[in-house]
Amino acid sequence: MTQQENTVPCHHPVDFNDKATQKKFDLWMAKSKLTQIRAVSAFTGLLYIVAFIADNLVAPKELIPLMTIVHFYIMPPFLFTITFLTFTKKLSKLTLGLLFFSPIVAAVGNLVIIADLNDPSMRLTEIYLILFWIFTVSGMRLKHATLSATIIFIMVFTTTYFYLPLTLEYFVMHCFWMSAAFSFGFLGAYLIEKSNRAVFINQEQLKTLAITDKLTGLHNRANLEEVLQEELNRSQRYEHTFGLVLMDFDYFKTINDTYGHQVGDEALIEIAQLITKHLRSTDKAIRWGGEEFIIIYLDTNYEEALALSEKLRVKIESHLFKTVSRQTASLGVTLYQPGDTIDSIIKRADLALYKAKGSGRNCIQFV
Repeated sequence: MTQQENTVPCHHPVDFNDKATQKKFDLWMAKSKLTQIRAVSAFTGLLYIVAFIADNLVAPKELIPLMTIVHFYIMPPFLFTITFLTFTKKLSKLTLGLLFFSPIVAAVGNLVIIADLNDPSMRLTEIYLILFWIFTVSGMRLKHATLSATIIFIMVFTTTYFYLPLTLEYFVMHCFWMSAAFSFGFLGAYLIEKSNRAVFINQEQLKTLAITDKLTGLHNRANLEEVLQEELNRSQRYEHTFGLVLMDFDYFKTINDTYGHQVGDEALIEIAQLITKHLRSTDKAIRWGGEEFIIIYLDTNYEEALALSEKLRVKIESHLFKTVSRQTASLGVTLYQPGDTIDSIIKRADLALYKAKGSGRNCIQFV
C-alpha cells in the first residue's frame, strides 16, 4: 500500500465515493454494532416474556393461547438466537439476516393477534414501537432498517385498510402515528449514521497522522515495525521474498550547513516525492530518520530489486532540485532470508549502505 492509499477521503460524512473506504467503514460498523445488537436482542427478548406475563393477567382468555405462541414461543427464542449468534463472528451474515426479519415477524404476530379483536386499536400501538425500535436501537444499518420498516409499513397499512374494523377517524390517526414513528425513527437513524461516519473519518485521519511523517508524507519510523513484521509474516507463510532498501541522501549535512534547515526540508520533500512516484502500487516507503529512507519492494528477486534501486538512484541523480541543484543518494539493498527478523534484515541493509558510502557514494551495494 502506498502512502496515498493510507489517507481517508474527506467526503460528506453520509457517503463515501470510493469502495475501499466504504468497505472499511462497513467492517468498522459491523464490529461496533455487535455489542449493541447482542444487548438489544437479549433485552427485547426479555420484554416479550414480560409481555407474555402481562397477557395472562389482562388479555381476553380466548386470545391467551395465540398471544403465548407469539410473545413466548416465537419472539423470545428468535431474539435470543440473535444474541447467541453475535458471539460467533463467522455467522455475522446470519445474525444480521435474522435481525432484519425479527421486527417483521413481530409485526406479523401483532397483526394476527389484533385480527381476532373487536377493537384492535389498543394493540396497534405495538406497531409504532416496532418501527421506532428498528431505527433507533436495533443496531441495523440505515439501509437495512429502512427496508425492514418499509415492508412493515406497507404490510400494516394494507391489513388495517382492507381487513381490520377500524373507523375512518382511527384509521387516519393510526396512519399518522405510524408515519410519525417511521419518520422520526428514520431521521434519528440517519443522524446516527452520519455521526458514525464522521467519527470513522476522524479516527482514520488520526491513525494516518500517527503513522505518517509530517514533513514528507511517507510512513514514519514508528510504523516501520508494523509494516515490516507484516511482510516478514507474509513471506514466511507463503514462501515469498521481498527487497529492503536503506537509502541515504548524500552529503545532506552540507545542504543544511550551506542553505539552512528550511531548504534542507524542501529537499527532503522533493526526494520523498521522487520515491513515491517511483514506487509500484504494492511497495512501501518509510522515512527512517533524518535523510535516510527505507523502501520495501514486495514480491521481488535479486535482479529486480537491484534494477528498481538503480532506476531510483538515476532518477535522483538526474533530478534538478529547486534550490540545491543536483544531488545524489547511496543505497544498500538486501533480500528477505528465511528466519529473518526486523533487526536482522535492517542490519544487512545498513551494512550494504555502509559499503555503498565507502565505495564513493551515489551507488548501490547488495548484502
